[in-house]
Amino acid sequence: MRVPLRVSVSRWLISLGVLCTLSALVSAQHAAFRVKGRVVTERGEPIPRADVRLEAFYGYFAGTFAGQRTFSTTTDAKGLWSVGALQPGVWLFEVFAPNYMPETVVLPIRILTTVSMGTSGMALTWDLVLKPQRVSDDARGTLLTEAVTVARDKQVEKVREMLSRVPDDADADFLAGAARIALVARDTDLARPLFMRALERDPSSYRAAMGIASLFLLQRDFDSASRAFDATRNRTHDKDEQKFLTAAIGDLATIKIR
Repeated sequence: MRVPLRVSVSRWLISLGVLCTLSALVSAQHAAFRVKGRVVTERGEPIPRADVRLEAFYGYFAGTFAGQRTFSTTTDAKGLWSVGALQPGVWLFEVFAPNYMPETVVLPIRILTTVSMGTSGMALTWDLVLKPQRVSDDARGTLLTEAVTVARDKQVEKVREMLSRVPDDADADFLAGAARIALVARDTDLARPLFMRALERDPSSYRAAMGIASLFLLQRDFDSASRAFDATRNRTHDKDEQKFLTAAIGDLATIKIR
């Protein structure tokens, strides 16, 4: 029996639509970017041999992530590092260096960008500049240093016990450092009140504001994350920091538009 031409064309168009949708999904899964960055002191001096780690939490359109979700590298003598093949999504960046507190930040990486847009394999237009805080040479510094070791082993209960000893009179930098240790342990419930205490202690704290923005992004609360990144950008005069924060706000805006 012959199939009417109109029915054949309709079926063909439906099949073409399905193929285009599948092609777009495949493209989205295989979009990849190179991220570059620097690890420096507060005075801009390079920190060589720092351990830089990346972990994906969400993928394209902040949905389920598919692909290689962890990367690691080491800074060179100039404090530079570079990692390629990152797929779109929400990524956590961590830096560890001897005698420094860990530095962590969560950022969106072109979360609505696909290969069809012609950006696969290209480097992002910004460098991620991270400035770890030096550990103080006293009992408080020892507490945080020991907590870092435990946090890297993801011993959450032990980290909670250690950070429960954070002094009531701790300054904003100490509190933000403790909160970052909680993030290293992936304990966001512990990190949140510590970042909030740091911001209450010093409303101008860049580290505290960045931590809160990172937590909102991990919760996929994009509106709050965008506002928090904007507040963080207002707390720094570093042009490179302002640049990657502006890029984060722009990425989050694409979700709102969508």
